[in-house]
Amino acid sequence: MTQASAPDASHGQRGAVRRALGVALAVTGLLIGAAVPASAAELMRVTFIRHGESAGNASGNIDTSTPGPVLTAKGQQQAEAVAALLEDNNYDGIYASTMVRTQLTAAPMSQDLRLPIQVLPGLQEIEAGVFEGTPESQASSGYGLYPLAWAVQGNRDLRIPGSIDGNEFDARVDQALATIYDNGDRNAAVFSHGGAIMFWTMMNAQNLTAAQKIDLLRTAPLGNAQYVIVEGNADDGWTLVNWNGRLFAPEPTFVAEVQRQRRTLNRQLAASAKEFVDSFSSRDPATIASALNDSVTDAAFSISKYRRAVRAEIISRVGTRKEPTQVSLDDTAELTRAEAAEAVKTSDDTAKRAPKRHRINRVEAADERDGTPRDTTKRPTKRRAISADSSGSSGARADGQDAAA
Repeated sequence: MTQASAPDASHGQRGAVRRALGVALAVTGLLIGAAVPASAAELMRVTFIRHGESAGNASGNIDTSTPGPVLTAKGQQQAEAVAALLEDNNYDGIYASTMVRTQLTAAPMSQDLRLPIQVLPGLQEIEAGVFEGTPESQASSGYGLYPLAWAVQGNRDLRIPGSIDGNEFDARVDQALATIYDNGDRNAAVFSHGGAIMFWTMMNAQNLTAAQKIDLLRTAPLGNAQYVIVEGNADDGWTLVNWNGRLFAPEPTFVAEVQRQRRTLNRQLAASAKEFVDSFSSRDPATIASALNDSVTDAAFSISKYRRAVRAEIISRVGTRKEPTQVSLDDTAELTRAEAAEAVKTSDDTAKRAPKRHRINRVEAADERDGTPRDTTKRPTKRRAISADSSGSSGARADGQDAAA
C-alpha cells in the first residue's frame, strides 16, 4: 500500500478542515433558523378615516345603530375633500364599516381610484347600549367612560350596559384587519368611526403612553373626515404613525414608500392581466376583445396612479426639507432612473387635480360661513388633515362632546 506524500497529506488535512467547517456552519445555520422565526410578517399600513358629518352628528344625540343615518350636505363635502387630500397615497384597498355613513364617505375616493368599497363587519362604531339616543354632551358621564377605561386603564372586561366589552370590541376590529391582511392589501384606506378608530388605536399602539392617550382625547379628538395612520401586523403589534397630521413615529424612507407603491402597482397589473386571461374560457371573441380593452385601460390607469403617488411623495419631501437636493436620483438606488425621472416630471395630472383642490376650498368656505375658526397659515397636503369642525362634529372627546361617531 502506497503511503501518501507529505504535501498530499497536508492537502487532505486542509480539505478535511474545510469540510468540518462547512458542516459546523450548516449546523449553526440550522440552529439559528430554529431559534429565529423563518420570516417576520409583512408590515401593513392602515389609514383609518372617520366618516363625514352624519345626520346623527348634526342632531347632537348618540346614534350607533346599523345601518344608521346618512351624511349631511356638509358631510358629503367633507367626503370629497378627504378623498382629494389623501388619495395620492394610492391605496391598494378601500374598506368601510356596515354603517352607511362610512360607505358614503368612501364613495368619492372609490370613484377617483377606481377601487371597490369592501364592507367589513367589525369596523362599526362601538354600540352605545343603554346610552343610545342620549345627548352626546352627557357622554363624559356615561357612554364615553367605558372605552376610556379599556384604552387608558386597561380594564377591557368592563362592559357597556346592553352592549359589548373591550375584549369583544378589540377582537372584532382585529378580525377585520386580519381579513384586509389576508386579502393581500398592505396600504389600505379604512373608513370607520370616531370612537372605534380612537379607542382601538389607543388599545393597540405600542408607542403610546397613558399620558399621551389622555392628551389626544383632550386636545385632538378625531373630527369628521379626519384620519389616523397605524402600521404593523397581528404578530408584531401596531405603531401609531400619524394622528391627523401629528407624527408619532419616523416616516418611512422615500425608497420604502416607493416600494410600497410598486407593490400596489404590481398587484393591480397582475389583476388586469388575469382578467384578460380568464376571458379566454368564454371562447367568445367579443368577450375576449372587451376584456383586452378593459385590461389595457385598467393597467394604464394603475400606472398613472403609481406615477402620481411617487411624484406626490417627492413633492411632499422636498416641501418639508431645507435642502431639496436631499431628494434626488441618487436617493432612489432601488428605482430605475426612468422611474425617478418620470416621478419628478410635470404632467397633465396637475391640471386634472385642480377640481380636487376646489373640493377642499368648498369645505373651507362652508366652515367660514358656520363661523368655524380655521388655521389659514397652513395649506392642506396629503400629510395634513382638513380642520375639524369644533361645533358639534368633533370626534369622541374626553369632556363628553360628540362621543358617538
